[in-house]
Amino acid sequence: MNAEVQKQNQIIDEKARLLQKQNEIIDEKARLLQQQANELSEMNSMKNKLFSVISHDLKAPLYALRNLFRSVQQYDMPAEDIKRFVPEVVNDLNYTTALMENLLIWVKSQMQINMMHPQILEVSELVNDAVNLLRLQAHSKNILVVFGQEQPVFIYADRDMISLVIRNLLSNAIKFTPLEGRVEIGIRVKAKLVEVFVKDTGVGMDQKTQKQLFENKYYSTKGTANETGTGLGLML
Repeated sequence: MNAEVQKQNQIIDEKARLLQKQNEIIDEKARLLQQQANELSEMNSMKNKLFSVISHDLKAPLYALRNLFRSVQQYDMPAEDIKRFVPEVVNDLNYTTALMENLLIWVKSQMQINMMHPQILEVSELVNDAVNLLRLQAHSKNILVVFGQEQPVFIYADRDMISLVIRNLLSNAIKFTPLEGRVEIGIRVKAKLVEVFVKDTGVGMDQKTQKQLFENKYYSTKGTANETGTGLGLML
């Protein structure tokens, strides 16, 4: 009789363990579902904010370009007047191009598309390209951009991604540096690593701002000349 009771107790204990294990599996699945729901909600919120910013920021340069061409067509504008408007339009278009590239990279990262295509690159060329691209942005605020690398420095990296990083860092430095400020770009070779730094005389960031930037959330503030941004640059 005792053996029968003991056997039944063992069966009950085994069923209890199985039930507990199933409950743990259900709880884990519920936790994962909640985590996914939170991530989707966060992404949806970020998407809405991004489209709001993008719809605004894309309009300005396109309208400026349209108005310029319309004036040329309707009023036969003199060449001197056209030249006066061109730098501002080019500056806007450069910003729009950077915005679109940032957006495409962000979309790819969210879709988990393999974006890495590493190759041997000379870093100074990438920095010079970024400086030339953002020349008008710096000129509009009379900011001196200094880059004096003499010796070539080679790295093994993805050209588009590194160019994007350098351009975003430089653009942000110009954005948050007051009129007649200074931005310095430099390259340091450290053992097996190459460090590219951007240093400016701008407003800087407190610890709270740094924390918000690197929480991988949408965050954007206006520059010293009220320049807008998407909040994607430093995140990328």
